[in-house]
Amino acid sequence: MFGIKDEAGRKTLYIYGTIGEDFWSAEDSNRAKEFAQALDELSPAPLDIRLDSGGGDVYEGFAIASAIQRYGGETCTYVDGMAASAASYIALMSDHVVMNDFSKFMIHNAWQFARGNSDELRRAADQLDGVNDSIAVIISARTGMELDAVKEAMRAETWYNAEDALECGFCDEVVKTEHRVAACLDRSIAQRYSNVPPDVLITDPEAAAEPQAEGEGGHPQGMEEGVASDPGSEKSHLDPNIVTNEGAVAEQAIVLGNRVYRRSAQC
Repeated sequence: MFGIKDEAGRKTLYIYGTIGEDFWSAEDSNRAKEFAQALDELSPAPLDIRLDSGGGDVYEGFAIASAIQRYGGETCTYVDGMAASAASYIALMSDHVVMNDFSKFMIHNAWQFARGNSDELRRAADQLDGVNDSIAVIISARTGMELDAVKEAMRAETWYNAEDALECGFCDEVVKTEHRVAACLDRSIAQRYSNVPPDVLITDPEAAAEPQAEGEGGHPQGMEEGVASDPGSEKSHLDPNIVTNEGAVAEQAIVLGNRVYRRSAQC
């Protein structure tokens, strides 16, 4: 079942799981009737749709896509994980589509279970061809891809990474994953390691803050905090062998849990 969040007048609706009924996990079902009723109640507020789905029932997908298409307010779909199969054309119905640089789009031909005599199986195949044509028309109209190119991509079951999806018109924007930079380290501590990355910010020890007296932040007299802390830890170590880059000052470092203190002393 999809979830709804309301923040400062902008609504967010989550479609995580199966499009339509999920017979193995009811909580992962996203039914078109409930979805359409929810959109009617949210309209015309700006709407963000967070999507992560491997697909499901094609006609449930058609109904959800129709509900988004007729929504009275601005819509934006964020592909949080994947928009595959029936979820692909659901995503395309929004005014704006955003992908993470690690999310995926997938389109393919529809399939179904079928049994019966030769005439019944031929009718099932004809029905699938009609469904494929309908999906291809939607994708072509929303992406700008040539219809024949869409049909060929569906026939091949094509997966698009974010950059390929952007190039083909499946999304309008790709959000880049930011490089995670380590917390600021004191150079006198960082130099103890062999392979400190060059893009990790390391400050000069002379630029560090003045030592705090006890009671100012709870640190001992003449010491200063070097890294993030775990105030509940009582484990401690003493290392008297830390020197500055210039070699002029020897320092003692006391580690209390994850908190590092250093105290300067003349050589």
